[in-house]
Parts: sequence; C-alpha cells; structure tokens
Amino acid sequence: MLNSKVLGRARVATSVMFFVNGTVLAIWATNIPGMKQALALTDSELGFALSAFAAGTMLTMYLAGVLVTRLGSRKTLLMGGLLVALSLPLCAMAESAVALAATIFLLGVTNSILDVSMNTHGAVIEAQKGRPLMSSFHAVFSIGGLAGASTVATLLSDKLGVIQCLSIAGALMAVATLVVARSLGNLQPEVTVGERAAVQKSFTWPNRLLLCIAGLTFLALFIERTVIDWSSLYLTDVSHSSTNIAAFAFGAFSLAMAIGRLSGDFMIRRFGINWVLTASGAVGALGLVLAILIPQPGTSIVGFILVGIGLSNMTPLLYSQASRAYPGAPGLGLAMNGTLGYAGFLLAPPVIGFMSDSVGLKMAMIVPVIAFMMLMSSHLRKTRIDRRGAQTRLLRSA
Repeated sequence: MLNSKVLGRARVATSVMFFVNGTVLAIWATNIPGMKQALALTDSELGFALSAFAAGTMLTMYLAGVLVTRLGSRKTLLMGGLLVALSLPLCAMAESAVALAATIFLLGVTNSILDVSMNTHGAVIEAQKGRPLMSSFHAVFSIGGLAGASTVATLLSDKLGVIQCLSIAGALMAVATLVVARSLGNLQPEVTVGERAAVQKSFTWPNRLLLCIAGLTFLALFIERTVIDWSSLYLTDVSHSSTNIAAFAFGAFSLAMAIGRLSGDFMIRRFGINWVLTASGAVGALGLVLAILIPQPGTSIVGFILVGIGLSNMTPLLYSQASRAYPGAPGLGLAMNGTLGYAGFLLAPPVIGFMSDSVGLKMAMIVPVIAFMMLMSSHLRKTRIDRRGAQTRLLRSA
C-alpha cells in the first residue's frame, strides 16, 4: 500500500492535468470560428478539417496504450502534455484547409496520447485507493472546459488573435505539465512476469469483456456527439427559439455533465455500476423524450439537462471498467475501449444528418433514445476494485 500522501499528491496532480486539458481544448474550440474566418473556409471545408481530430484520435489510441504499457503512465502523460502544448499553436498557423486538417490531425494524435495516459494514471490511483474516483477526474475535465469556454477563451478572444490565444493555451499546458511532473508519482500496476509478457505483445485482440464495454462506450459517445452537434440546431429549428437561448441549451447540458460527475463516484460506490447504468439511461432517455414530445424552448432545455445528467457518469464508469479488462495493463484496455468506442463519435454526425434529412431532426432524436434504452438494459459483469489484486507501486524516478 502506497503512502497516502504520495497518492494524495498524485491524485491532485492528475486532476490538474484533467482540468488543464479541458481548459485548453475549450480555448481551441472557441477559436474555430476565427480559424474559419482567417482561411475563408466553407462549412464543408471546415467540417473536413475538424473530422481530422477524431481520425487522429482513433488511429493513435492503440499506440498510446502500448506506450503507456511499456513506458508507464507518468512518462507517457508528460510526453503527451508537452506534445499537445506544441500542437495547439500550429493550428493557428495553417494557411489552407489541407494544412489546417493536418495540424488538427496532429492535435488529435497528441491529445490521444495525453488522454489515454491521464485516464490510465487515474485508474491506477483509483485501484490503489480502493474506491471509485474516475468520475471526479472527468468532472474536473468538464469544469476545465466550462472555465475555458465561458471565461478564459472569451476574455482572450476579445483582445487577442487566434495565434495568441492558442499560443497561450499551449504555454498553459506546457507549464502545467512541468509543474505536476514530480507530484504525479511513477505509479505502475503490479504484474507477474507472464502478464507483462502477454501485455507487451505488439498486438493483442480485445477480449469479450472489453468488447462489451466498448459497445456501451460507443453508444454513450454516439449520444454525446449527437447532443454536441445538434442540440443548438434542435432548439432553433424544432423548438423555434432564438440563437442565444439555443446556445444556453448546450451550456446547460455541459454544466449538468459536470455536476453529475461530481456525485458519480459516490453513486457508483453506493449503488454499483449496473444500477448507475440503468438509472442514467432512464434519466437520459426521459430527457430526450421530453424534448421530442413537448418541443418548446423551456422543456427542450430541461430535456437536454436531463440528458447531461444521464450521460455524465457513463463514460467515466466505462473507462474505469475498461482499465481493468487486462490484468496489469490498464492503458491497453483504455486504448482499445477508446478506439472501438470512439467510432460512435465519428458515426453520429452522418447518421443523425441522414435521418434528419429523411424524417426531420425531431424524429431523428429517436436514435439516441434507443441508444439510451440499450445502455439502460445493459449489465456488466460485477467487478470491484480489489486492494490485493490491483496493487500499485512507486518506482524510482529515472
């Protein structure tokens, strides 16, 4: 059992990285209109460029899992943080749609390395603590996103250009990475010689448990991407609200996600993972049904708030379970889960877009309702964090 002070410092340091990652990605996202304007891009050109982020993420996640397994989550996390810091300003320096897509692809690659290593480090701390912690890490990420979008990014964009904003975001990430480096603790899961040999293969097929978890992650990310892309449009086109109110809907959804995650660890500890999946699916489905049946601005916003509450703990819960799919290799489980599950992020826009063109956006929202119902009816094999079977150790810094 590691010293509680060591684990406490590691938890705070990891939380800082989650917060800063959420903040800088929000700064990047709020400067997308500025990049579009600077390059005079059409909507389709911008859509192509932005899709490169998801492509870079998916193509790199397995590699990130291998890096975490071989180098350790601390070294990979530090590498990922510094690479993200370098990638952010490059997006503002692109001089064409193709160049922008290339830099956004690079940001997706580097952020994937950071994402897998952060979640792995959090999973190791969670295992050593012997209680759920992943929702709190993701809550901090959501709070960082709110801070970046509503405060930092707004203040910077009023006075500075895109290059300056993204350079400051990169500097913030670099400074945070260097500051927390020593406090992270070089934590690794204890593994047997046989387990280490197995997980260090160049390729490993996902097992049945991981395929089940990845399928549920696919559904959760499909719903999340649907809300991100279509909630504002739903408010304006279906609920006939103003653009200001439509923007408020997404902000309310994001706030509900953050608040829900703050209570997630307690809920999982108190009621168990299957109860949380069932209750979350029910709340989320209820929210979408409310928005579909009563498409008024007020009820639609309440509906999307319920969707945010329902979604809030699904991804952290599933990430936590994926981290234990392979004994001694949490990074590998997280990477495979992310690679397979992230397909939901890619498929949601064309699926909902096609459905919207065919039967209308209101009816297209039935698809995420079905996804919520599938999540609601799912049951993962009962698992728990075992202090004896998931021990971690502190390695000497190189």
